[in-house]
Amino acid sequence: MKILQLSVDDLSSDGLSSDDRSSLTRADQVAGALRTSILRGMVKPGEKLDQRQIAAELGVGRASVREALRTLAAEELVTLTLNRGARVTERSIADLQDLQFTRCLLEGAAARRGAPRMDDRRLEKLAIVLEKADKSNDIDEIFALNKTFHGTIYEAFPQPLLIDHIRLQRNKMTPYNRRYLERAGNKEAAWGGHRRIYEACLRRDGKQAEVETINHLEQVFQGIVEAT
Repeated sequence: MKILQLSVDDLSSDGLSSDDRSSLTRADQVAGALRTSILRGMVKPGEKLDQRQIAAELGVGRASVREALRTLAAEELVTLTLNRGARVTERSIADLQDLQFTRCLLEGAAARRGAPRMDDRRLEKLAIVLEKADKSNDIDEIFALNKTFHGTIYEAFPQPLLIDHIRLQRNKMTPYNRRYLERAGNKEAAWGGHRRIYEACLRRDGKQAEVETINHLEQVFQGIVEAT
C-alpha cells in the first residue's frame, strides 16, 4: 500500500484557503492524504489500512493516524472494527442503491436551484470543461473536470450546506465510479449526460437541469452496478 503525500493542490481542491491549510493539524493532513488515496483508487474498497505502515510512509505518529482514521470513519470512507483494525469501506449493491437515491435527491435539487442563476461566465466555464473532457482519457483529470462541472452549476445558488452534503455523498461513490470509468466507452456516455445538463443550463431551465442531472446519475449508476 502506498499512501499519497498530501499536496497544496489536494487541499485546494477541497476549497481550503492558504490560511486554512497552514492551520491543519497533523491528523488533518493524514486524513487528507488517506482520503485522496481512497478517492484516486490507490487503496481499494475492502483493503486493510495498516496504521504502522501509514505512520512510517507519512512520517507521523500513530496517534495522528488513529485520529485521521476516526475522521474518515465519520465520513464513511473507512470502517473501524474492534480488534480487526481499519479497512476502506466496502459497499453492497443495496448500500449503493441507497446512496444513489440520496445523491439524486440532493444533486437534482442543487441543479434545479443553480441553473436559473447561471451567468455567461459560468456557462463559458462549463463549455471549456466539456471541451477538455472530450480530449482527455486520464481518469484523475476526468474526475476533477466532473467536480468542476457540477460545482459550477450548484454554486450559482447560495447553498453551501447542500453542496457539502453532496461532496460527502459523492466521495462515498467515487471508488465505484472509477470502476465504471475504466470500462471502454463509459466516459463518452457519461459526458453525453453532462452535455444535456449544459443545454438545460443554457436555457436557465432549472426543472430540466434537475431531470438531466438525475438521468445522468442514474445512467452512471447502472454502469456501476454492471461493473461491480
